[in-house]
Amino acid sequence: MKDITCFSANVLAQFDNKYDNMLEFNSLMMDASNSVYEKYSKEDTQTILRKQFDKILGLNFKEANSMKRRQAWRDHNKEIATLIEDVIADKMNSGWNTANARFMEYVDERNIAEGDANEFFVEDNSLLTVSKFAGNHHDLIRSSVKPGKAFSIDTSFYGVKVYTDFVLFQTGKVDFAALVDKMYKSIEENRYAALYTAFMGMDASLPTDMILQTAVSESTKDSIIAQIEAVAAATGKDVILVGTRPAIQKLQGTVNYNMFSDSMKDERNQNGILGNWEGYECLPLARVNKAGTRENVFSAEDQKKIFILPVDPEFKPIKRVNEGDVMYYETGMDGLKKDMTVDAEVVYQEGIGVVINELFGEIKITA
Repeated sequence: MKDITCFSANVLAQFDNKYDNMLEFNSLMMDASNSVYEKYSKEDTQTILRKQFDKILGLNFKEANSMKRRQAWRDHNKEIATLIEDVIADKMNSGWNTANARFMEYVDERNIAEGDANEFFVEDNSLLTVSKFAGNHHDLIRSSVKPGKAFSIDTSFYGVKVYTDFVLFQTGKVDFAALVDKMYKSIEENRYAALYTAFMGMDASLPTDMILQTAVSESTKDSIIAQIEAVAAATGKDVILVGTRPAIQKLQGTVNYNMFSDSMKDERNQNGILGNWEGYECLPLARVNKAGTRENVFSAEDQKKIFILPVDPEFKPIKRVNEGDVMYYETGMDGLKKDMTVDAEVVYQEGIGVVINELFGEIKITA
């Protein structure tokens, strides 16, 4: 948690000028954001949090009219933000969707807030290419990286709306966990969109002999297996097949269902997909929509790619840097917005890049 000097006199006064009280409140917020209720019940926890925020705002938020709420927010919004920033930052570091947890094994993360340096070192290996992403548009900026050199990832600013969601919490419409989840949702959507875009674009520098373009059918199964074995031999490691769910399902469709064992049929019935195909482990990537849309982040071409990746805990081609400390700003309190709304945002800074320093292969499905 931040040092006591980061908080205003008003905030300190509402905690009886005792930093231990602030630490206890921070711990309560952290637990509530993760739906952990040990010391108090869920209902009591929500009440304690709302009452403390009310004390800082200087009014009963739920019973106040919109004008008084706006006035209180105008006077104390940064104090509220200072309290919840730690919770948002914690969620940013620990809130990854468990459905995509396996994919995160390919991500090398640096959290500068925890003292890590924004620096990556590339050894003298097979492929040396870095792709960086600028802002929300995720355009690839490719450049070369010399072996034996350190480099850093460019970072950009992103924002999360605060005021509207805070109103929902203070008026009892959502609990604190839902408040944090609502604020964090856009962060997660944006991150996965960038991470998946980066991941699916990492074949741009692959040697042609590491890529097999082929129709996927029972008749081409032998050539696909031969390609997988060629990649395994080139890398000197076991390999795993990674791709979108439709691509993996198409590959697994090359095995006649009548040849499935009972356990395979049960697995297919339960999961819609098998954990292995012809002795090779498979990792299907869960679909993620582009932030704020119903559009799949995977392009039509992405859904025809199956990567043949080395099973190596050091193979982390995606690099993500979290600058950590979040900031706060707003528009609307000056009365310049014609619709009289308030845009309050918690702003954070991070960057995502790709460095390929180890050979891998690919199957590109043509039909």
